[in-house]
Amino acid sequence: MVNDILGAIQTGGNYLAALGLASYTEICGRQIFFGGDNNKKDWECFNQFIKHMGSEEILNEKLIFEGKPVYFKDAVRNGLVHRYFMKVGSGKVAMSSSKAQAKRTGFLINGPNEVVMVVIPYFELFCGALKRARDEELLKWRS
Repeated sequence: MVNDILGAIQTGGNYLAALGLASYTEICGRQIFFGGDNNKKDWECFNQFIKHMGSEEILNEKLIFEGKPVYFKDAVRNGLVHRYFMKVGSGKVAMSSSKAQAKRTGFLINGPNEVVMVVIPYFELFCGALKRARDEELLKWRS
């Protein structure tokens, strides 16, 4: 996973990196915190790994899509996976940002209609969470 994302970053594939990170966030949450249980809701898995990344505050953002409230996971992960664009009025992907919110969460939220996924800080948070999971012996290695 890490090498997949790193390859996308190194070649300037910002949307490919964002898509991978969004999908990998969900599967990491499912595998690490729920033992691969496919009965767990997708959003529970996604949100659990976001929390482990230290980005829990982002889950409380109020987002709007087509005039209706939308959950963060649905706006970001489902938007990127199923629509290419996030499910908000203006969803963007950037490689980097010097803004504190981006470094802290991997995202910039500019009101309920604008979300920017910032790949490099998100990737750093993602990798840090994987390392913590390994150090805390939450990762179950298969032989």
